Amino acid sequence: MPDPLAGRLGALGVGLAAGLAAALACLAVWAWRRRRHPEVPAPVAGLALTGAAVAALAAGDGGVTAPLGAGRLAGTVVAAAVAGALLASFDRRRRGDGLALPLLAVSAAGIWATVPDVEAAVVVMGVCLPFAGLGWPLLRSGPPSLGLAGALATAGLLAWTVVTGGAGRPGSIAGGFACLGMLVAEPLSRLLDRRPRPAHLAAQAVPFVAAHLVLVAVAARVVGRPASLRAAVPLALLELAAGVAVAGYLRRRTATTSPSRRST
Repeated sequence: MPDPLAGRLGALGVGLAAGLAAALACLAVWAWRRRRHPEVPAPVAGLALTGAAVAALAAGDGGVTAPLGAGRLAGTVVAAAVAGALLASFDRRRRGDGLALPLLAVSAAGIWATVPDVEAAVVVMGVCLPFAGLGWPLLRSGPPSLGLAGALATAGLLAWTVVTGGAGRPGSIAGGFACLGMLVAEPLSRLLDRRPRPAHLAAQAVPFVAAHLVLVAVAARVVGRPASLRAAVPLALLELAAGVAVAGYLRRRTATTSPSRRST
């Protein structure tokens, strides 16, 4: 198997440098907001990440202007909008423990491992990795969040990376989107089960991260392997259903084992 990093360490370095600079700037804004308005979240991470990725792709000739046909462009926009809305919901729900940014870095690594053309994916992965340090568990007191605009921008970036990087093997496009894992499965689970449940996010964190790692690994190694999109989409939907089921189970489990529920 060829090394997907062969000859691309420079592109990875450009992404890491841009991501680190943007993450430090994001951290400075977060600290400034915490001193002056501690009750107000700092939804700057998504826009900072996306801006750093675009700059790094432009600097490293990562194919920012790669053309898309009209049909594929429309599909990419729709997929990005849906994924962005779900990502924003996840970010809003788990703002306290900051899981969105670390899980996003795992998803970016999964996309890099899935698509056959990794020129852009390696840069995006490099940008996302430093942002993982801004989330759980390092900054528990309200870490920087993606925000609605940032979630939509980040989803657009990832969607573009998946579609352009997977053009050589269309099945990998389904696998690339499946790498979003619990970031989209958890909001879908809440949409399907609207019954109010106590939020005990800390009890979910470890199994939640483990589930996301498994979903991303399956997406990269199984869902994205077929050559055709038609063969890969059912696998992606099956994985999404599994993620929704796991997210629902974790919500029910932490709700029924909460101290308030045991005392009643």
